Amino acid sequence: MGGQRIKSLFVWALMAVFLACLSGCEPHAIQPVDDPNEMQDGGVSGLNYTPYYIATFGIAGDNGISGAGPNISPATPSNTPTGGGGEMCCISFPKKWRPGLKVSVHWIANKKLDGNAWGSWYKADAEIAEYGPRAGAMFVIFLPGDRIKVMVQDENANGHNSLAVRPADSDPYIAVGKVDDEANREEEAARLVRFGEVIKADPSIGDLKQ
Repeated sequence: MGGQRIKSLFVWALMAVFLACLSGCEPHAIQPVDDPNEMQDGGVSGLNYTPYYIATFGIAGDNGISGAGPNISPATPSNTPTGGGGEMCCISFPKKWRPGLKVSVHWIANKKLDGNAWGSWYKADAEIAEYGPRAGAMFVIFLPGDRIKVMVQDENANGHNSLAVRPADSDPYIAVGKVDDEANREEEAARLVRFGEVIKADPSIGDLKQ
């Protein structure tokens, strides 16, 4: 009787091992591929190497990238860049960088330096420099000659995105901007409308302008 019981237990043990082997031989479930369009958030900031005041700037591009940055004072007389200390919230950009990831940047540069002129709108299309997985804020680097570079601060500092080094003139991620005539016309029209509303409220201001 005892031998029969031991035999039964042995058979059940063999069956359990067999079933375990079968389950182990089944194909593994397919792991999902990383979503190339997955986004992450960061701040927006800039560095200014130009002698001109940057009144404002905006970024828009692929995958719904959209954000705006703070105003930035002119570079110092010794060409030390200004900015970088303050960020505006927020901007979303792909978590994983890919070649050809582009944005359009619009900014106002005041080149008259008289304290009165509003400045002019400029625009440029730029490819974002390569960044790593530990990414932070998105920066626009303003360079002389209406040039810009767009980069995302990360822990790699792989030569394309170091804030401590001014981009070389040969940097492939530098884009050359130009005057945005359409934006400037719209801005001028808006100013005239605002001025007209002020005159309606106080006609004496119009007399002072003549």
